[in-house]
Amino acid sequence: MKNLLKSWSIRLNLLAFAAVATAVALPDLRWVPLALSLAVFAVVPWQFGGAVASVRIARTLTALSVLICAWGAGGLERWPLLAAGLMVTLFIAYADIVARALNVGFLETVNLGVTRTRRQRWTAPAVVGGLVNGLAVLYALAAFAAGPAALATDLVLLAASLAVFGWTGSAVLENYLHRRRESHPVDTQVISAVRRLQPRYVVHFAGARESEYQLQMWLDYFEAVGDPYLIIIRDRYLLDGIAARTAAPIVLVPAQSVLDSLLPESVRACYYVNHAVKNAQLIKLDKYIHVQLMHGDSDKAISRSPVSLMYDRVFVAGQAGVDRYHRHGVDIPNYKFKRIGRPQLHDLQVGERARIEGSRPVVLYTPTWTGLTADVNYSSLKQGRRIVEALLKRDVTVVFRTHPYTRTNAAYQALADEIKALIAADAAQTGRAHLWGGQAETAVSLTECINAADVAISDISGTASDWLYSGRPFAMTDPKGFRAAYLEEFPLAKAAYLLDPEAANIDQVLDELLLTDSKAGVRAEVREYYLGDVEPGELIPLFAKEVKATYGHRVRKVATGESALPVERAA
Repeated sequence: MKNLLKSWSIRLNLLAFAAVATAVALPDLRWVPLALSLAVFAVVPWQFGGAVASVRIARTLTALSVLICAWGAGGLERWPLLAAGLMVTLFIAYADIVARALNVGFLETVNLGVTRTRRQRWTAPAVVGGLVNGLAVLYALAAFAAGPAALATDLVLLAASLAVFGWTGSAVLENYLHRRRESHPVDTQVISAVRRLQPRYVVHFAGARESEYQLQMWLDYFEAVGDPYLIIIRDRYLLDGIAARTAAPIVLVPAQSVLDSLLPESVRACYYVNHAVKNAQLIKLDKYIHVQLMHGDSDKAISRSPVSLMYDRVFVAGQAGVDRYHRHGVDIPNYKFKRIGRPQLHDLQVGERARIEGSRPVVLYTPTWTGLTADVNYSSLKQGRRIVEALLKRDVTVVFRTHPYTRTNAAYQALADEIKALIAADAAQTGRAHLWGGQAETAVSLTECINAADVAISDISGTASDWLYSGRPFAMTDPKGFRAAYLEEFPLAKAAYLLDPEAANIDQVLDELLLTDSKAGVRAEVREYYLGDVEPGELIPLFAKEVKATYGHRVRKVATGESALPVERAA
């Protein structure tokens, strides 16, 4: 319940239901539902901006509660307020239809420099959404009016409503006629702006909510390439998080039909950072080189998914990335792979960390999330308390950094919160400078966490690969109970000290991490196998070189007919 209430949509729905209930049950205390209604209408633009159809149920119920209050206060004597309120209520109830109409032939952009007429600017969906949100706030405020001022207030509101909805209606009608004339209308101003940009490649991004980190980790390195490029975002909820992190031009493209007409002849390559379903809508256009980067290098199943077969190139960190696919029967020809190391590790300190003599060792613990399904749930958070308690007994400093998706599972978020409370209590009691929560997860990067630590404990995740580049000792967890099959399934663990499924051997593992470190030699071999022998200073130039190679020549695809795997022939 606690995590559910963190959602503004749910909060606003609860406030809206309360507003309707109090409007009906407490007619003599109409200030209560009106205050609740005003709160809902004020929060919407704050949390959802100018989205026309956002939190439609909450806003419709809220508008209805104001109508009930207005009717109860004056009946038909306040007909202008009732008329305006009816318009507001109906508009919000059918806002999804209006939003679709306003988006016909319109694409939202960031950093692109699109030239639009005044009418186009004022009929943009975000502007219309802002006008309606402002009108809704005025509607709730007008309902508070009483006495002689009420009629004047109501008439002003009615005039404003007629102006806003008349203007919006004309835009909807214009777009409807546009849709009747053209089967696939496009935003010609955006098309022109993209052509002026002359991007050499595009970055296509779709995915679940809160997945912005998957692209954010690559933005600095696309900038380092130095050539113009375009980011195509397919889901509105991902736009703001990406726009806040880059000055690169962005186009929001919800509809598949726009993709082909959007890209000019200058584009020769398309980049992807995950296996989002919508990727296929661009990959089907075979005039481009399609490149999969993924968002971390790990032995997780997603890092050797058969979905990668549909890309023309698969960038991997090292030879392990190639063998991972082939070991699981994913027959991607060798020529499709490019070994680029991990450019994100260019600032990572390799070798033993410089430490003041006598200072406490620092241990980084990075549990992953639960995954989309139970078979890929590699999170050790159920064993996390035992792990952290053992660390605190060793008089070390703990850096506790959870995966961004942890919050999507209420049970595992609760486990993470318990561990954070345990660490906070120890910090208060002992004065040890532990890092947890926002200090470890948002205020600093993963690279900064790795640079600050002497040893690490990781789940099966990309964090283990990134840590491996440092060359320092680390342990890996086994919450799914692979036991003897662990090394075969996740070869990176050859360089790690393995915890058993319940972390019962945590003390022995900590002895290895903090004292003996018997795997130092093996770790160096595995490091090169997984991440290549690229020095930190060479990682970004190598990435830029390989990206440029994908669009340096006109695209000409030829199937080799080669298989990377042995072909078994029937007897």
